[in-house]
Amino acid sequence: MRKVKTTLAIFLIFFLLFSLLKSIFNYKDKMKFFDDYRHDYEAEKKKNVELKTEMVKKKSVTEVEKTIRNDLNLLKPDEIALILPSPTPAPRKITPTPAPNWKQWFDLFMK
Repeated sequence: MRKVKTTLAIFLIFFLLFSLLKSIFNYKDKMKFFDDYRHDYEAEKKKNVELKTEMVKKKSVTEVEKTIRNDLNLLKPDEIALILPSPTPAPRKITPTPAPNWKQWFDLFMK
């Protein structure tokens, strides 16, 4: 009878220990999921704020005018467009390389 109680007690201890370890690992997995989800939520929240500020900025009159002028190349009714050609490099005078001294002397005496 004593062996049965001891065996039953050991079985009960192992069962409780196994349940405890399973609960601990399950808790760690859920906490990791929660931290990842919270990190993603904070990133999306920050992105949302940035997009809202950009939307407000794009609605302003100065930003609309800047877009019209730069991207669409349009002018106001009384404005004149001044288009400057890109500067060309100044032509350089090309000087031929002089002949070596021995050849200059040879040409002087033989010709």
